[in-house]
Amino acid sequence: MKKRILQSLLSTFKSSILFLFLFPICLFGQQLPDRSAFTETDFIWNPAMTAVYDYWEAGASYRQQWIGFEDAPSTATLNFQYPFFKQNFSLGGFFMHDNISPIQSNTFAMTYAYKIKLKRSGTDQLSIGIMGMLNHMFLDGLEVVVKDEDDEFLPGAEGNKFSPNLGIGAFYTSYAEDDFEESYFFAGIGINQVLPGNLIFDETGSPANIKRAIHGNAIIGYRSIEEDMYIEPSLWVNYSAVNLLDANINLKIEKHEAFWASLNLSTNKTLGIQLGLILNKGLVQNGSLRMGTMGSYNIGSFGKARGLGYEFYLAYRFEQ
Repeated sequence: MKKRILQSLLSTFKSSILFLFLFPICLFGQQLPDRSAFTETDFIWNPAMTAVYDYWEAGASYRQQWIGFEDAPSTATLNFQYPFFKQNFSLGGFFMHDNISPIQSNTFAMTYAYKIKLKRSGTDQLSIGIMGMLNHMFLDGLEVVVKDEDDEFLPGAEGNKFSPNLGIGAFYTSYAEDDFEESYFFAGIGINQVLPGNLIFDETGSPANIKRAIHGNAIIGYRSIEEDMYIEPSLWVNYSAVNLLDANINLKIEKHEAFWASLNLSTNKTLGIQLGLILNKGLVQNGSLRMGTMGSYNIGSFGKARGLGYEFYLAYRFEQ
């Protein structure tokens, strides 16, 4: 009996400590979900990366983090991106549901990228992108467990708020006609939540205000083509305005119209392994179905408390 009570107290203590670290960050720090492990959705964080190559794609993903922790963060997305070659621009859009209980957010967004050919041959390309978004945030104050119920900084029973915002970005690639034609270099930078200001829940009043923080990201990488396969090392860096910084090193291998695999390591000590299958027989001509899964685990001191994480990705890609 004493052993069970001790285990229960330890479990409660771990949950409380983790909540104390996470809740201020969610409110005032990194307010956007983590970048997906599937690079096909990078335009969600940098609008200039919308439909860079000669195919359009529509997909869905679901990510569950820290399955060993109750009410762990989860994120679901629906997205599409389409290139208009003759007009030198691309359009994209997405819906994202992010749950970091007691906060839930729904984001609707559209992206636009204008493409500038930097050489007469048309291979080097610079894209300039913009994103418009509408976010709905819901705060369930009843899910916040506290010691002092009279704390003036506690939220009310619930709060709802709609808020618009913008994102901008730039992306360069040394070869943009076909992602399997020849080796190339790429780099980009994006900024989200460009519009500053406080997000005020009318139901709770000023003590529970959430200050919107600018988020930035940058990517650099190289794709080496060998016949019908490529190897792509890349580095992605995230930054938020309250000095939260993390980097992700990724190594991806893909065989054309067959499969892909990748290994990802973050500076927060999260290790991810990704596998994907590409099906193109029996589908619409020039189309392929892409199915991927990823497992992750934090190899740091919090690994056991957080537990495993996973993500699924399903998309249809049509070569034009």
